[in-house]
Amino acid sequence: MDGMVRAVLEDIAVAGSGEFFVMLLKTAKGEFVPITIGHLEAMSILAGRSKERLPRPLSHDLMLSALELLGARIVRVEVTDLVTTDEGGTFYARLVLENRGIELELDARPSDALALAVRVDAPLWVAERVVERAGLSDFTGGAEA
Repeated sequence: MDGMVRAVLEDIAVAGSGEFFVMLLKTAKGEFVPITIGHLEAMSILAGRSKERLPRPLSHDLMLSALELLGARIVRVEVTDLVTTDEGGTFYARLVLENRGIELELDARPSDALALAVRVDAPLWVAERVVERAGLSDFTGGAEA
């Protein structure tokens, strides 16, 4: 895939005084891309990553069930862009689905896309321009979530 680099979810770390979390992506080239996410998103990603079965479905479990009932599958997640303003930055992602041989793309927050992807072990890709703008060669974050 042109302009994209393969990545994995390396860790989710508590940031600041525990008000938010950092989803840490590690590229195939060894660079880290930290993305700030909320508490609920972090918990959903961790539950999905551990394949933990909860008594009731979380929103991401419900979405995955709906996709499966409709015959769609998650092909991959792509972190496509980082838009910065004076107030901070916003990451953009795309959830790539396949249904009846047709690829469909949905705009998504990276945290939501990854919460779905970890449940089905879908691959993660990050745009090289995102890595260039937000990537770190080393990351020493807070405590693991």
